[in-house]
Amino acid sequence: MKYSKDFYQKIIEASHDEICVSDKNGVIIFCNKSFEENYGISKSEMIGKNVEYLENHGYATKSPIPLVIQSKNQITVEQETHTGKNLLITATPVFSDNGEIEYVVENVRDITELNKIKTKLQTTEKEMNKYKSEVETFYRTTLKYEDNIISNGPVMQSIMQTADQVSKANVNIMLLGESGTGKSSLAKFIHQHSHRANGPFITINCAAISPQLLESELFGYTSGAFTGASSKGKVGLVELANGGTLFLDEIGDIPLPLQSKFLQLIQEKTFLPVGGIKQKKVDIRIISATNADILAKVKERSFREDLYYRLNVIEIKLPPLRERGDNLLNLIRYYFKKYSIQFDMKDKVISDEAVKFIASYNFPGNIRELQNIMQNIVLTSKNNYVDVNSLPEKIIYTIKNNNSNKDDNLSVYNNSFVSDFDSRNDNSIKNKTDKFSIDNNIDSKIVEDSQKKHPISFSKVNDISFCIDDNNLQDFDTLIYNFENKIISEYYNKYKSSYKIAEILRISQSKASRLIRKHVKK
Repeated sequence: MKYSKDFYQKIIEASHDEICVSDKNGVIIFCNKSFEENYGISKSEMIGKNVEYLENHGYATKSPIPLVIQSKNQITVEQETHTGKNLLITATPVFSDNGEIEYVVENVRDITELNKIKTKLQTTEKEMNKYKSEVETFYRTTLKYEDNIISNGPVMQSIMQTADQVSKANVNIMLLGESGTGKSSLAKFIHQHSHRANGPFITINCAAISPQLLESELFGYTSGAFTGASSKGKVGLVELANGGTLFLDEIGDIPLPLQSKFLQLIQEKTFLPVGGIKQKKVDIRIISATNADILAKVKERSFREDLYYRLNVIEIKLPPLRERGDNLLNLIRYYFKKYSIQFDMKDKVISDEAVKFIASYNFPGNIRELQNIMQNIVLTSKNNYVDVNSLPEKIIYTIKNNNSNKDDNLSVYNNSFVSDFDSRNDNSIKNKTDKFSIDNNIDSKIVEDSQKKHPISFSKVNDISFCIDDNNLQDFDTLIYNFENKIISEYYNKYKSSYKIAEILRISQSKASRLIRKHVKK
């Protein structure tokens, strides 16, 4: 096939990439149209000029042609032009028969857009790494802080020590306890302290997903596995947990037909996606949790015995809040502070007496109910200083009813105080106030000892007269507040010292200071 004389000329001119040729001295002898677009100078103006003309007159940064003439080697450089373009130039020497450079041919590609994309990708990568670092830091900090909160007190310390010890071993763990006792937080703690800490932590609530969908959510499915399935298939949570921990909450609700598939997963570390024909292998650790009597389910044959023993290599039981002692008191303070900050009410302070009164409730809903109650108190209490008298009526009513229906030894709060609240409907207010005791330190042992050794009643408060006007009866809370006000005001006017008042009333100095701020230095 014959081509026209200008065939090659047309091809070179049509090239999107620039082609430029110089002689052995660096003088431009040819360039195509792309040259004009790259440098903003016409071909006719540039041909016959040395390539250094571009740099000397500000059209572009240094050209590789002089370097090729000097080194006699192919050279690639990046160049910037005054038109705002970034060029990738490869300059190649063409030699004569005697080995001397005859021409230098430049192949020039515009990489301006490519560099912009590269810069954007680098920026995006930096931002992603930054956010990832921030999330990981926040996650670890939050976990650490929650660990400190949840592990406070002898009951929880023993449990957390066990959890920390078994976290290092790659065995399955079952967490038992009432709903809301913090099983998911403990599962995160175990994962975070295990050798899988850098791997994923995947959670699924087996009771929250219908039995028909649970298998596909856990094990995924292939394309066209069932009607309505995605044409691309779906990766299951088991596969997503590869290299990390799979937390199965409410494990007792897994349907019996699906339990055999879990048994295979635990024994063989393999599973078959719904609609699949090829087994997949994963490396996961399973932490399960339930508030049900799982052994009863085993006896009823609604839960496989062999699966139970596979999951329950290590068993940890979390006690309800009502059995945690000091841990409950600290949780109350923690959530009060947390929600005060969250709701922009940072000036709010809760008294030790209020904390203790709240702790007398048995919290059937455990931590979730505690969170609900503390949000209620923060949002609805009218004073910045929250004591028992300023607690929302709903909370007082709930706690009073709770205390009237439970054994006295379950109450963490001062029994005499609670009994006074429970006797609000007595006909004689004076009888109630006569048996009221002032000393309400936060530590129950201190309270008990103080009441035995140094009981303080009306008759022993010097220079204070407290009269009840039968014609102008006030509600019990107001009477108590006024009585407390008179005591603190009289003693402060006389001694001007929180240390002295604390000594006389046998309360802590910090409590005396709070009472002074409440009643005297408002």
